[in-house]
Amino acid sequence: MRLAPMLFLLASIPAFAQLGRSSDGGPVPLSGWTLGLQRVQPSLSASLEGSRDGKASLVDTDADLGLARDGNPLGVLLEYQGAAHGFQFTYDSARYRGNRDLPRAIFLDGTPYAAGTPLQTQAKVEVLEGLWTYKFVRRPDAWLGFDLGVQLLRMDLKALAATAIPSTQAARPTGVLPQVGLTGWSSGVDGLLESRVYARYMTYRGATSFRYGVDARAYLYPKFGLRAFFEDGRVRVPRGSVEGDLEVRADRRITGLGLVIRF
Repeated sequence: MRLAPMLFLLASIPAFAQLGRSSDGGPVPLSGWTLGLQRVQPSLSASLEGSRDGKASLVDTDADLGLARDGNPLGVLLEYQGAAHGFQFTYDSARYRGNRDLPRAIFLDGTPYAAGTPLQTQAKVEVLEGLWTYKFVRRPDAWLGFDLGVQLLRMDLKALAATAIPSTQAARPTGVLPQVGLTGWSSGVDGLLESRVYARYMTYRGATSFRYGVDARAYLYPKFGLRAFFEDGRVRVPRGSVEGDLEVRADRRITGLGLVIRF
């Protein structure tokens, strides 16, 4: 689904609607709660190399396991927008499945698998995020805000070696990523169109996290609308950083469509 170009176009419509308006014109800034339910299409690519707590890992989710998205999971959005502050909570989960003969020898959380081993893998990735926004530039139909929050990622990975003596290995890595960034929001057509563009970056002891995205909403009625969004992000953790001697790379992309309700 190629939503990114369409979303950036939609996001620009309310912004252009502000051109030529006076700073004291337009309606009262929108405020209140919004509840959203969306269907997402996530993709995930990750690799681990090195060791942590004495357990070796050498695996690539694409090249070694062939993990691919399994189904179209649902996500939930709950946010509050006030005159100067905003809060947002999101939850998304996704399932992935792989089934292939290993092209090379790998290590998965200390367990070795030889090249050619038939390996079936299942993974569930859950992402929970809480975000607080301070709006330091405020206009009736637009604002620019500073974001501060945290993102919790949890993966449940199970691998079954279909050999003469089947063996199962499970790994449940969890990561906590602080979030710092900027969000720009604008609305048009008396609040029936909304758009926001955001970018968030964090670095600590050499580990980095970067995400950017766009979110566009069109309300068929003042309190009921449709939402489309796109997000791209990456995490890089070098050896000797926050995961000991383990090097981690993860790339995650999400496109989604959903419903939103104001109340």
